[in-house]
Amino acid sequence: MRSLLALTICGFSVLALTGCAGPKEYEPYATSQRTLFMPSVRTVGPEPVYSRTRWVRPPEVLPQRDMPGVTEAALVNSPSLRTVFQLSLANATLEETARVLAATARYSSYTAPSIANQKVSIKNIGTIDELGRIIEKEAQVRVIVDHENKEVRVLAAEAQSPRLFEE
Repeated sequence: MRSLLALTICGFSVLALTGCAGPKEYEPYATSQRTLFMPSVRTVGPEPVYSRTRWVRPPEVLPQRDMPGVTEAALVNSPSLRTVFQLSLANATLEETARVLAATARYSSYTAPSIANQKVSIKNIGTIDELGRIIEKEAQVRVIVDHENKEVRVLAAEAQSPRLFEE
């Protein structure tokens, strides 16, 4: 028990002597030892911030865009601007042809089952409407490109109704 008491007293005395040392004097760094910290630089943009609330305008009908010197009838009858595509198909069915033609403008397609397996070969350049007319002439079918509903329909050609000759 005496040895434990002597060991405890020695430990406390060592702690007391080391804890009571005087303050250390300030020693400034030499210029060669100084560390330079560069600002951080991003390699990509900041992460998107998602919020539950959003400021939006109330719904309203947009006004007609004014084009000086052009009547509204001329705007309705003017040709639309469409992208030009190259269509190259060899010995493809009309169903595949309709799918490819519709996929160029991200439209859906429909092919009549009676003509779906008919083969056609096409290699041409044009807008989706022009390519539809080329397919009509090549395969003797009716191609309807519906831009409002975003659909391309390939239907069987309609026969003409009989007419009497007029004299």
